[in-house]
Amino acid sequence: MENRLEPSSISSTSAVSAKNSSLDETNETSSSGLLFEVSLLSSHLYGVTIDVFPDVSKTVHNQTIELFKRKKLDGLARRDVPSAYIEENFKNALSCKLKSYLFRHVVLDYLVDEVVARKIPMANDPRLKQTIVLNDYVVRYVFDISVAKPLELKEWKNFLFKPPKRKQYKDLDKQVTQFISQKAVSPKKQKMDLIEEEDWVCFSATLLDKNNMPLEKKLTSSFWIKVKNEEVINPLQDLFLGKKLNDILISNNLESDDQDGDFENYRYNFLIKVKAIVKGRVMSLDHLKTMFKLKNKSSIHTKLMEVFSYRNDQSQRKAIIEEMFHLFLTKHRFEVAKHLMLRRQETILQTLMQQPDYHVYKSQKDFQTNIELLAEKQLKEEIIIDQIAYKDNIKVDTKDMQNYLHLFNNNRLREFVYFRPTFDNFELVNVPINSGMLKQVALREKTLNYVLYMLMH
Repeated sequence: MENRLEPSSISSTSAVSAKNSSLDETNETSSSGLLFEVSLLSSHLYGVTIDVFPDVSKTVHNQTIELFKRKKLDGLARRDVPSAYIEENFKNALSCKLKSYLFRHVVLDYLVDEVVARKIPMANDPRLKQTIVLNDYVVRYVFDISVAKPLELKEWKNFLFKPPKRKQYKDLDKQVTQFISQKAVSPKKQKMDLIEEEDWVCFSATLLDKNNMPLEKKLTSSFWIKVKNEEVINPLQDLFLGKKLNDILISNNLESDDQDGDFENYRYNFLIKVKAIVKGRVMSLDHLKTMFKLKNKSSIHTKLMEVFSYRNDQSQRKAIIEEMFHLFLTKHRFEVAKHLMLRRQETILQTLMQQPDYHVYKSQKDFQTNIELLAEKQLKEEIIIDQIAYKDNIKVDTKDMQNYLHLFNNNRLREFVYFRPTFDNFELVNVPINSGMLKQVALREKTLNYVLYMLMH
């Protein structure tokens, strides 16, 4: 795994400054076999340490030993392999697998929840600096978290905001009406609780022991995966096809991206439960109503018009958002620290390098200037939105993530999405995505819609 953790569900705070003594008073939290400690390294950098205690780590360690016992060892039958032999001869492999498992299934979402609860003003993704297995089976993860200087938000709900108007073409109204009739399907006609191709599925995964009995509840994690239509079906995706909401199943394919070489065929077994489904082939008017607080067919039509009305290759939706941020940045003038800008430029460049036209972009004389401007724009917008999210105590739950993922059903609905995950092509990945990795964008998107609603009503 790379040192860069991406993405995290960590946003901004109310008012934690570099000299704030409250940080020292609340720098340690222990919960469910885990300890979270935060310290100030500089005015723009926090150090975060997460310790996984033996009541969690030892359980995973023991189960990992059982996996390694399945390997054919010279002179030993599988049932005769002593645990001490595995401990002695596969110490490094055990440690690597343990650290990898705990990070993905325990630490990542815990990091997300703790930083959100503390309202730490994070900018950019946290960096995983070090992972250590201590002698007493405590596993320690050390992160650096870059932070932005908190803002003093003005009474933005009183701002005078004039959103850009739509184009008054009758043909546009016909297009919206036709789009609704073609894409929207009544819930009564949908198999809402049945998983089909193109659906998003949220599921919990609980580690099982060698007898397929559930272990600690602390070892239950939450993921999302898209069940795609492919020539070569991913085993885990294939397992979900035809299943229903709340169905329970057992699988060892959750770790299919494991790269532990000799032991790649010896994976953990999990008890998997289907927690939520987002239909992927139809437009849900219920999702739209909830996400944008729409009350009737007329308001749905008006909202959809935002992604049908274009001016200068920009939709009305994007124009409204750009105008809103212009207003907020005019009222709140601030600078972003240089090192935050450089980090974001790295992220943008990494994304662009995956594009087939990257060398064409790079050859433009204003390429670097545009990268710098984009980095500054993204960071400032995120800082403002995160500040509002935490000041107004906006929360994100599974329903909000369902609403967010629903917008990726087709290209027209995608135009509503403003904040996206920092990792590339998240819709195309074949491995499950931690719920925590979607929380940040879901929170920002929900906050953005909250702000627009308050300004426009």
